[in-house]
Amino acid sequence: MQVIVVGGGLVGSSLAAKLAGDGHDVVLVERDRKLVSQLNEQLDVQTLRGNGATVPVLLQAGIENCDLLFATTDSDEANMVVALVGSALFKVRRVVARLRESGHEESFRAIASEIGGERLAINPDVAAVERVVSLLPVPGAVDVVPFFDGGLIVAGFVIQDASEFNGLLLSHLRLLFPATPMLVVAIRRDGTWMVPHGDAEIRGGDLVYFAMDPSEMENVLSLLGLKRSEERRVMIAGATRIGISLAQRLESMKVPVTLFEADSALCEQAASTLDDTLVIHGSATDRELLVEEGAERVEGFVACADDHEENVVSCLLARRLGAAHTFALVDNPALVGLLGEVGIDAVISPRLLSVGLALQFARRGRVTAVAPLIEDSVEVIEAEAQPRSRLVKSSLAEMALPRGILIAALQREDRILVPKGDDRVVPGDKVMFITTAENAGQLDGFLEVNI
Repeated sequence: MQVIVVGGGLVGSSLAAKLAGDGHDVVLVERDRKLVSQLNEQLDVQTLRGNGATVPVLLQAGIENCDLLFATTDSDEANMVVALVGSALFKVRRVVARLRESGHEESFRAIASEIGGERLAINPDVAAVERVVSLLPVPGAVDVVPFFDGGLIVAGFVIQDASEFNGLLLSHLRLLFPATPMLVVAIRRDGTWMVPHGDAEIRGGDLVYFAMDPSEMENVLSLLGLKRSEERRVMIAGATRIGISLAQRLESMKVPVTLFEADSALCEQAASTLDDTLVIHGSATDRELLVEEGAERVEGFVACADDHEENVVSCLLARRLGAAHTFALVDNPALVGLLGEVGIDAVISPRLLSVGLALQFARRGRVTAVAPLIEDSVEVIEAEAQPRSRLVKSSLAEMALPRGILIAALQREDRILVPKGDDRVVPGDKVMFITTAENAGQLDGFLEVNI
């Protein structure tokens, strides 16, 4: 496809690199001269310096032949203009806009309903809050992502030496879980990711992603040696947009919340916005303050200040004091890879969450979910099998999927199946693929309809 990405920040540059790696022709538009110079050194894509919210620059980028347009600048207003110009003036059929304000999202949806075509608004703040809410009830998890309408959960855990999973062959999982689907979809070992097969072994220190029936979560936690916190209370560091939104969401769930904010003006604003949250003027890196407020007894500690290095420090402090589960908002790629090694349970990356939502929209065929796992090296993709696609023309053994791509599970009507080599995908099935990021683009040929 011919793709234009407007905005060369973390989301835009990550998307451009992904799409170019999948074989699409990508033009990345960015107005900042210094950033364009950096992108030229880092990415193998065509860059164009200019204001992507203007018609002349969009024409220069090739908007007249554009199949897919992404508006990913830091400005909601600029993204709205890009989306509107691309949709109304140039009739680009597929448009994605990153929008944080709910009012802008409503306007975008109204435009989409009038113009038609395929249009998606991505709110990274909402995505981050949803990820935290999904992680909080699962102690020790670094990721929790639902698939098949919640019928299957992909959850990642670091395996401790004392865990009963240590030394277990993947082929033996069916002996432990004979009645429900249970499989390992990805393993990170010594900094290297792999999509494993049945003869692989789980080892202590591995970061392992399980795909499981939600009803098996307690059994999995028991085998991992993990227990839920007795006190359901959450601490939040930072009265940012995400911090406030998370507190409001937890309030609606009747979860007691304490929020720390060092800036007095932001602290007062948070206190006036929130109903039941205890708002405290102070820094979440203040050890005495955390002890005084009972950090050792909380179910979760979520650091979502704008300073991501500060988030790491406050999470490490809270964990040392005894917080059951710690989450750090981190979009710095250099920090993300280290967090599993320093004791923080989970990284919340609005960048990766936004990229996952956008990739779902960009894939050919009827893709219904995409989840990049930590470090963006492995993707879990859910797609609906179409009648004339290569996916339904042979058994799994004869399909000849590229190495590094695995069909892990199928949803057929109300049943979830772990397929074998002689099984076939039938039209209407929802299919869960596990793929290395570099091979993800090869799935298009299996998913798109051949007329």
